[in-house]
Amino acid sequence: MKTTLISMLLILSGAFPLSAQTSEGLYRSFLNPDKAARPRVWWHWMNGNITKDGIWKDLHWMKRSGIAGFHNFDAGLETPQIVKRRLAYMTPEWKDAFHYMLTVADSLDMEVTVASSPGWSETGGPWVKDEDGMKKIVWREVDIQGGGKLKLRLPEGFDVTGKFQDYHMASDYISQVFMSRKFYQDIAVLAVKVSEEDVPMRELRPVVTASRGRVTLEQLCNDSISDGAVIASDQNGNSWVQVEFAKAQTIKSLQWSGVSSNGDIQALSYSLSASDDGIHFRKITDLGYQGCIEKTANIPMTTARYFRLNIKNSATDSSLISMLRLFPVNRVELSADKAAFAFYRYASSAYTPSTTDAIPLGNIVDVTHYVRNGVLTWKAPEGRWRIYRIGYSLTGKTNHPASLEATGLEVDKLDPEAIRSYYKNYLCTYLDASQGMMGKRGIQYILTDSYEAGPQTWTIRMRKEFMRRRGYDLTPWMPALLGLVINSAEETDRFLFDWRMTLGEMMTEYHYDGLNDILKEYGLKRYSESHEAWRANMTDGMDCKRTADIPMSAIWMRYNQKKLSEPQFESDIRESASVAHIYGQNIAAAEAFTTNGYRDGALVYSPAVLKPTADAAMACGLNRFVIHTSPHQPVDDKFPGIGLGVYGQWFDRHETWAEQARVWTDYLSRSCYLLQQGRFVADVAVYYGEDTNITGQYMTRFPSCPQGYAFDFVSPSALKEVLMAGGGKLLSPSGMEYQVLQLTNVARMSLSVLHKIAELAEDGVVICGDKPGQLAGREGSLAEFRELVDKIWNSGRKNVFTGFPLGQILAKRGIEPDVDFLGNKEKLRYVHRHLPEGEIYWIANQTPEILRPKVSFRISGKKPQIWHADTGMKEPASYETRDGRTVVDLQFTPYDALFIVFVDDADVPFVRFPEISKTVLAKIQTPWEVKFQHRRGAPERAVFDALTSYTASPDMGIKYFSGTATYSNVFSLDKKLFGQKAYPKRIVLDLGDVRDLAEVYVNGRKQGVAWRAPFRIDVTDAVKPGRNSLEVKVVNVWHNRLVGDVQPGARPVAWTQVDFYKPDEPLLEAGLLGPVKVEAEY
Repeated sequence: MKTTLISMLLILSGAFPLSAQTSEGLYRSFLNPDKAARPRVWWHWMNGNITKDGIWKDLHWMKRSGIAGFHNFDAGLETPQIVKRRLAYMTPEWKDAFHYMLTVADSLDMEVTVASSPGWSETGGPWVKDEDGMKKIVWREVDIQGGGKLKLRLPEGFDVTGKFQDYHMASDYISQVFMSRKFYQDIAVLAVKVSEEDVPMRELRPVVTASRGRVTLEQLCNDSISDGAVIASDQNGNSWVQVEFAKAQTIKSLQWSGVSSNGDIQALSYSLSASDDGIHFRKITDLGYQGCIEKTANIPMTTARYFRLNIKNSATDSSLISMLRLFPVNRVELSADKAAFAFYRYASSAYTPSTTDAIPLGNIVDVTHYVRNGVLTWKAPEGRWRIYRIGYSLTGKTNHPASLEATGLEVDKLDPEAIRSYYKNYLCTYLDASQGMMGKRGIQYILTDSYEAGPQTWTIRMRKEFMRRRGYDLTPWMPALLGLVINSAEETDRFLFDWRMTLGEMMTEYHYDGLNDILKEYGLKRYSESHEAWRANMTDGMDCKRTADIPMSAIWMRYNQKKLSEPQFESDIRESASVAHIYGQNIAAAEAFTTNGYRDGALVYSPAVLKPTADAAMACGLNRFVIHTSPHQPVDDKFPGIGLGVYGQWFDRHETWAEQARVWTDYLSRSCYLLQQGRFVADVAVYYGEDTNITGQYMTRFPSCPQGYAFDFVSPSALKEVLMAGGGKLLSPSGMEYQVLQLTNVARMSLSVLHKIAELAEDGVVICGDKPGQLAGREGSLAEFRELVDKIWNSGRKNVFTGFPLGQILAKRGIEPDVDFLGNKEKLRYVHRHLPEGEIYWIANQTPEILRPKVSFRISGKKPQIWHADTGMKEPASYETRDGRTVVDLQFTPYDALFIVFVDDADVPFVRFPEISKTVLAKIQTPWEVKFQHRRGAPERAVFDALTSYTASPDMGIKYFSGTATYSNVFSLDKKLFGQKAYPKRIVLDLGDVRDLAEVYVNGRKQGVAWRAPFRIDVTDAVKPGRNSLEVKVVNVWHNRLVGDVQPGARPVAWTQVDFYKPDEPLLEAGLLGPVKVEAEY
């Protein structure tokens, strides 16, 4: 794998555009960015609602709107049929439409990407056979007494298709179809000699009762998760299940399982109480969250006759309790989560307590060869033996959300042959549909979207893979996957680390890295997302993206603006950006502005609302936007039209501001163009540890990095296989240079990582962070681990720091901040790109305030220019050079973002430009004639004596109007203005406030589109002495019309497949609000 990665790096490291150019050449490309910088969109074809007319119109709208390509999905989501003839997936009619789409896209020079399966996640379809589906370990257990020949019919293995053991809950028709399948294969039968004290609760025959409902001992103690008791909650959501022993028992751990009545395991929280008399209970402990339906916890050793599992149901309805076992021995803490049956992000840090109850590895006997036709015939030695029949069945996960005819099992993510077979089938269908248009023309990329296929814990080659990767036999350790402590608590946790790492490595290599070889056969490349916003599987997210041609992430949109973005999404973007920086792809893309219309607002998003989130994404390293989403609109008589269920954006040709969208894509494109130039500059490399992923670890916070310094994340594999020391820095073949390696999440560390850190420390790299406390994995010895730790941290090295803040270490090493905001530190964010001929800095104001900061940059000898991506304008900046740094005066409007470009040589160390002065030339206060877009429920025209929001109008058609309204008026300019020597630098139309966009015409000439505050348009070249005509096309979003359509007695004007709003939904201000004036700038 290391050889493959290095080879890939040598190919990708040429991707950084580092050729020298003048600022004028750079500026020309900035004004009209190339295809690489322009956004793509996700283009969903929904449930067969496809027409060639709609395809042609969609693609031509994309092209004129500045969109360079699209990712095509075929999805379902129970979208209603609105076309005369539905085109079902991969029918001849569908293929004909698909080929037509490719020919149109090719004629427009558009990049075409296809998702890796029908729906959006992940790799599945109706051609996947049961034996090639995703698999999970299942088991049955029975206790016996040894000392003679045993002939035991083993319990039947669970053949149920579902998430865990025999549990499944089918939520829709498609799920019911696939969950009804039966599949089971044996793995091994193991006999485990347990202590005589480890008596199962079932043998003790306690009395079990519940607060409300009937529960049996068999329900609580059998292996079944489906066989449970319904326990009603009281009005506060409380209930309990009680175990009453005949005499006091000492309990050290418990195992339980429960869900709310709708199948939500997260709705329930638990605690455990004990009593000696059944009346007076004492609380033993709260039982924390676990991700799997089956939960295991160790408790303070407690002796009592009565034990109660207290249940708190946040839904205040009934709960299904299908397991409650109390153990006199310790078990593996969070055993199901640690065995990867679920993805609780803190599972790996939940230590199993030291215990004397560990089972020696020699007490585990593989008796598989004594089993015939489900009967174990074996001469069992003396003692208590627990027989485990371990096998595997299907998880039943299907690709989603596909149409019914395109739905099938998700393919086994750990089986390279099954994956290759899957893609051969999938890509051959597209080769046929495209009529050979794959590679340089037609389909160019495959997208693996965010992983949503759930856990997988088995594949047919698992034991061989484990032996090859870990160097020891998996089989005798398998009882640890079921919760037993083997040899010692520490060694069991180390085995479970090896298990999770093996699952992650296999998925990374086979499902992600291995895909490249398959795609090359078809001339294709790939975009790849990974976990998105949490921990979605056992892989490392950077590893999933490391060999992708375009590493990709996601950022969601929140309309309320209280959060411009959220840490987990910013972490995802930084993950992709870090991959692009270290491995050399340079491009970091993101599924951008995804939203849930019910929760976050539907069809309310103008460019001004989207911009702060776009800027937050770029601050994290994003430099290619893939807008989510632009659903295919097959017809023109339904608008806004089809959507991706409840999910937005709704960025398509039926959006109200569709014909003004170019100003928005130009802003994104200009920004991304400069953010793709040169290479990223970061002083800090943040190593985030093993057995984790970035988005899970940093869901709520970022690693601490002092203001003015940037960082990249570093994965264990990147650290070991890619990065190297040079001149006391941490270097990558792509050209990245890091001054400091910061270690986080290192309470446990593997020997392979520890060896690399020792090597870097020896070569002078500055290392800071805590030293590891425990060995992760069973590789190597504890003595070697301790020796290396001492060598790195306890030998007086001057380049290794622990216990010191990162900022202090940077200062001590003489590493100045790259950017010093000199105030406003929490309000501004930056990105720095290094060019051979200079530097590019991008700074964003993430507040609604006007800011006028002085900003100090770690550069001298170059004069700064300010480039505006929203308008394409540039201007020289006032600056001063002192102490080897350049201090620049900047001014930010609310949610503004500026590029400060240092390319041209500075002639002098100090430049000061006078501030712009403004003079009002005319105030437009006469009545406005307003014409409303037809077929939108408003009158043809109206006169507004004063500018006000449509929502204040008594006319219901105007009040609820959404679309384009054309405001007309005139203004006059004094002839003397045009004859004077001191003619203004610019004459500007100030529109005051606009909701939401304004396309301005003066004397019949288009002057541009104002799309964010301040709504000002340069009209210098259009105005004339005397009378001037003014036309302002104002566009507001769909929201108000959708609210108007649900008013009592209303005749709907718009159509959506989802009813997002109720009649009492507050309206949004709309229209030209003013005041409008003409100003001269001097």
